[in-house]
Amino acid sequence: MKQKGLLIFALLLLIVSCVAGRTAKTTEYYLLDYPPPVSDETTRLDDILKVEKFSIVQLFNSNTMARRKESIALDVFPSVRWKANPAALVTDSLVRDFRYSGSFRAVFSYGDTEMTRFNLEGSVAEFTEIEDKEGRKASLILNISLLDRERQEGPSRIIFQKNYSHAAICTEKGPRGLARGLSESMERLSRQIISDVYRAVAAAEKSR
Repeated sequence: MKQKGLLIFALLLLIVSCVAGRTAKTTEYYLLDYPPPVSDETTRLDDILKVEKFSIVQLFNSNTMARRKESIALDVFPSVRWKANPAALVTDSLVRDFRYSGSFRAVFSYGDTEMTRFNLEGSVAEFTEIEDKEGRKASLILNISLLDRERQEGPSRIIFQKNYSHAAICTEKGPRGLARGLSESMERLSRQIISDVYRAVAAAEKSR
């Protein structure tokens, strides 16, 4: 009788496992994906730039893919995630794009130990889908600061500080459309940031 009870218990566990296996959803992961923007500058600067790891506002400080239907309502896509924290995705994209542009003699990332004169810092203020009467848009807002560490500590170290924003139209519903839209926004902002940093560093060199 005891063996029969154990057999029934084992069969119940097997049934529950099979049902759970059929209903469990596989988590999908998404990245930013776009070709590195081509720099308009033809002369490479003999300077080294370091891109520090970006911070991010607490509202978007997770791997969940967020969407906003109203100004006060934030929702997430179920069973999907960003492959990394949005701050890491943005930082790594900028490091790649700066290196690909060839605008500087070298570009280091936050993981490198080298000390450099020019440091790029920033934060992610928005990384989400916004749905309104005009449709769905992938909104990306970045706050950038360029520092010259050869100057005295304090406000004088800041060469410039600027906000960058772009909202690409999501041509496809769901997380895939958001990933493509934010990739487009990141490509647009990366090109602007590279151009602004190049010109600011060039001007700083001339004023020495």
